[in-house]
Amino acid sequence: MNYSTLAGKEQPLAAADRSPETDLELWQTVPSYIIEPSMMFAYPTYLSNVYRSAIEHIYLPKIDEPSLDVRVKVVTGYTQARLANSLKQKIYCNLPKAIHNPEPLDHANQFIFDTRYDLDHHIGHLIDNVLTPLLFARKVLSEHFNQDIQISAVLRKNTSNLSRQVYHTLGINIICTDDQVYGDVVTVHAEHPIANARQEIFNIEFKDYKPDTPERVFISRRGNRSLINNDAVEAFLKQKGFTTYYFEDLTPSEEWSIVRNAKVIVAVHGAACSNFIFNQSGIKSLDRPGSGIRLLEIFSPAFVLPGYRNTAHFTNGKWCAVRGQITPETLKELDFSNKPRSTVKAPIKNPFRVDLESLQLALDYLEVE
Repeated sequence: MNYSTLAGKEQPLAAADRSPETDLELWQTVPSYIIEPSMMFAYPTYLSNVYRSAIEHIYLPKIDEPSLDVRVKVVTGYTQARLANSLKQKIYCNLPKAIHNPEPLDHANQFIFDTRYDLDHHIGHLIDNVLTPLLFARKVLSEHFNQDIQISAVLRKNTSNLSRQVYHTLGINIICTDDQVYGDVVTVHAEHPIANARQEIFNIEFKDYKPDTPERVFISRRGNRSLINNDAVEAFLKQKGFTTYYFEDLTPSEEWSIVRNAKVIVAVHGAACSNFIFNQSGIKSLDRPGSGIRLLEIFSPAFVLPGYRNTAHFTNGKWCAVRGQITPETLKELDFSNKPRSTVKAPIKNPFRVDLESLQLALDYLEVE
C-alpha cells in the first residue's frame, strides 16, 4: 500500500541545505499495541430466548496489533498526472495539444506529496488514508533534518470544498492540478495503515479552535444509515446532558473542536467518527488506563465496521457499541447472499432502529452516569 505526506506553516529548507537531486529513504518502526476487550449490545431479539426477546451481550475479544515498519521516501522528480477515472476526464486528457497542453508545474526544492490517489470529499478517507501518512512523513522528515518541515499537498484541479477547508485548517499548502508536478516527491510505504502513530501526530494545533464546546456529545446523521427513532434517542441522551450535532453541517475546525473537548461521545457510525482521533482528553493521564474519552458507537445491523474501536486505545479511553434491529432483508443480504457489499444500496444504506435499553447498557458499561 502506498501512502503520502503533508505540510505545515514552516518555511521550506533553503536550497543550500539540500542537494539539488534528493534521493532519501528513512525507516521508522511504529510500535505494536493491544486493543482491550469490549462489548456490543444488540437490539432485543427472540434469537436469544424463544419465549422472550432479550438484548444480546456480544463479547469482543482483545486485538493484538503487531509493530509496523514504515518507509518514508523522498526522490526529486515528477508526480504522475492525475489518472482519468471518468469519461469527462478521459476526453479532457486526450484533447489535441493545441487545446490541452499540460505543462508540469515546477516546485523545485519543495517537498510535495500527491494526494490524488484517494477521495477528497470524504472526511474519513482524508483523515485515515491521507492525513495520517502526511503527518507521519512530516514528523519523520522534521526529526531527520532537525527542523520543522513543510510539505505541499498536490490535489486535483477541481478539488472539493471539504478538502480545501481541511488543508487550510491544518495550515497545509496545496497545489491544485491534474497534471504533473516537479519537486521532491514524498511517499510513505507500509503494509498496513499507520494506526499507532495517530495519537502523537494528531496532537496538533489547528485554525479557529473553539475551547467552549460540551463535554457530552451525540453525533447523529441524516440520509443513509440514519436512525428511524432518532428523536427518541436524542431525547433520551439530552436527559443525560448530551448535546446533538450533525457533523455534515459543520466546518472541520468546528468538528475537531467538539471532538477535542468531549469526554463522552455517542455517535452513529459513519465518516464523522474518523474525527475521534483529534480528542486529547486522556493524553495527560496515560498512567491511568481508561481515563480518556468514552466512545459509544451505534451501528446499523447491516454495516458493523468497528474500525474506530482502536481510537479509544490511542486516546487512553474506553469504547463499546450498540447494534440496531436486524431485519429479514439484512439477514438475507449479509448471510445468505454472495453479492458484493455496497454502502449506497439497500439494506446497508437503510435507516434502522436502535433500542434505548441497549444504549443504557452500553453507557453503564462505559461507566457514564
